[in-house]
Amino acid sequence: MSDFGEKIKKIRKDRGLTQQQFATSLGYAHKSTINRIETGQEGMPYQKMLVLIKEYSLNAEDLFDVNDEAMENVDKPIGKPNGKHDSCLIYIHGLFGNAKEAEFYSFLSDEYDIIGLDYEDGNPWEVKDVIISKFKELTKGYKKVYVIGNSIGAFYAYRYLGSFNIAASFFISPFVNMRSFIESELRNHFISMKRFEREQVITLPNNQTLSFPFYKSLFEKDDWEAKTHVLYGEKDKTVDKESIFEFIANHDASLSIKKNAGHYFHKPNQLRFIKKWMSEYLRKRG
Repeated sequence: MSDFGEKIKKIRKDRGLTQQQFATSLGYAHKSTINRIETGQEGMPYQKMLVLIKEYSLNAEDLFDVNDEAMENVDKPIGKPNGKHDSCLIYIHGLFGNAKEAEFYSFLSDEYDIIGLDYEDGNPWEVKDVIISKFKELTKGYKKVYVIGNSIGAFYAYRYLGSFNIAASFFISPFVNMRSFIESELRNHFISMKRFEREQVITLPNNQTLSFPFYKSLFEKDDWEAKTHVLYGEKDKTVDKESIFEFIANHDASLSIKKNAGHYFHKPNQLRFIKKWMSEYLRKRG
C-alpha cells in the first residue's frame, strides 16, 4: 500500500465510511476505485483531490508527508523581483502547495533569485488571470526567466505563460491529461457531450464544476515554446505515461524518469535527485 493510499484509507475510516460511501461522496460510481487508490494501484486526479479537501475540510498534512528537507528555512524570504541576480527561477506550486515551497530551490540562489508564485487552489480557468498577472509582476526587470512547475503548476505554466520569454522550464510530474480527466468525469456521471455543450457549465453531485468553454480550449494547441525538461516518476499513478509522451512529442522537451518514484517527490533520495537533475541542466544554461 502506498503512503498516499494509507492516508486516504485513514481519512475514510476516521469518518466511519464504507468504501462505497466514500466513493459516492467524491463522485466515483464504484467502491472498487477507492479500493485501488487505497492499495496504491491507482492515483487520484487533481480535481478529485480538490473535491476531497473541500468535502472533508482537509489540509496538505492530511494527504502528504511534509518533508523537513523540502521545507527547511521555510520562513525565510522567498525572493523578490529585481533582487541581486539578473536571472530568476519562478516556482509554481501544485495542488495544496504554496509559494514557500520555492525555498527548497535555494541551492541555486548563488546564481538565481528564487521566487515562489502563489495562488489559491480553484478551477483551472479561474486562476488563469492570477497566474498571468503575478508572473508578469514577479519577472519584471529580469534578463532571463526560468520556470519550475510542479504537477498542476506545470499545466498552468504551459497553458497560460507561453507568450512570455522563458529561457527554460523544469516540470516535475506535470499534470497534462486535463482533457481526458473531464471526459472521464462526464462518463462516470452519464452526462453526454451534447448536454455538456448545451448547458456549458455543469455542477456534479459532489459540487465539482465542469466548464465546456474550458474543455474546448484544451483542444487548441498551446503556444508553449520554451525548452522544457520533464521529470516523471516511474510509479506515477496520477499522470499516465501516454500523456507525458504526447507532451514530449509536441514540445521542445527532454524526459527524465525516476525509478521507484510516484507523483509526489518528497523522500530524501527523490529530493536529492531533483537537485542533481536541475543543477546539471542549469550548468548548461537550459
